[in-house]
Amino acid sequence: MEITTTVGCTLACTFCPQDKLLKAYKKGSDKVMSMRTFESILSKVPKHVRINFSGLSEPWLNPLATGMLQKTLEQGRPVAIYTTLQNMSLSDAIIVKSLLEKFEPQISLICLHLPDQSMNMRGYKPSDAFPEVLKTILSVADGNIFPRGKLEVMTMDGSGQVHEDVAHIVQNLPAWQGHTRAGNISKALSEKIVAMPTPRHDFSITCGKTPFYDHNVVMPNGDVLLCCMDYSLDNIIGNILETDYWDLFSSPALQKLRILNQKPEFSSDSICKSCTTAVKVVPYYEPYKA
Repeated sequence: MEITTTVGCTLACTFCPQDKLLKAYKKGSDKVMSMRTFESILSKVPKHVRINFSGLSEPWLNPLATGMLQKTLEQGRPVAIYTTLQNMSLSDAIIVKSLLEKFEPQISLICLHLPDQSMNMRGYKPSDAFPEVLKTILSVADGNIFPRGKLEVMTMDGSGQVHEDVAHIVQNLPAWQGHTRAGNISKALSEKIVAMPTPRHDFSITCGKTPFYDHNVVMPNGDVLLCCMDYSLDNIIGNILETDYWDLFSSPALQKLRILNQKPEFSSDSICKSCTTAVKVVPYYEPYKA
């Protein structure tokens, strides 16, 4: 379950259609997740389900993010973190580092998304604290406690070159190939940033990440989205504050999507039919031929 701690990410990355999210998000709903809401969500999500601090915005734009991480780890839950480190204070970074070391077996991955030379992270603002925060989190892999393989660093740029503010800390990152978030990024912008074209699957598919459609995203108001591609919020499968976790997977919205994905034809009503992570379902039999 991905946690969207706040709606309205100030980083405005080119591959992240925040305009569609803000337009679609339910008017009057909480835009910043409270600790009370977060605790309610945790009480509903089974202990084996990995909690991802990622979602549709930078997790640490919510000042409660460090406390949320601590509560999650103290409950013995598996965790992954995807962060730009923006708005993370140095004191937060020191706490996060200690949590990563203390609860290392529960950490699947920490992925750092850094600003790049092409300024795909359009809302990035330099600060004196940021380089020290970055050094602190990177140092978690310096010792013998936290495996280096669990720490990834990336940009969202075809060159992989980081912003000059951090070039003295991190160099030579791999090039990154973007996509259109299942058609949520406009054609004009996708061409400008050289994103992969939006696919059009006219065959039976399933999700390449999980065949159970259970890699979901929860919003600050408790709404649960199908996945992190759905910035238009077209696939809300339930509200976890109002239902049981398992009820999400028998919801009418998810049942409809499963049927559309099962059909050997394209449908604009299925986000999966336009997604780069979808995989073709191959029948286990061949039609009879005389």
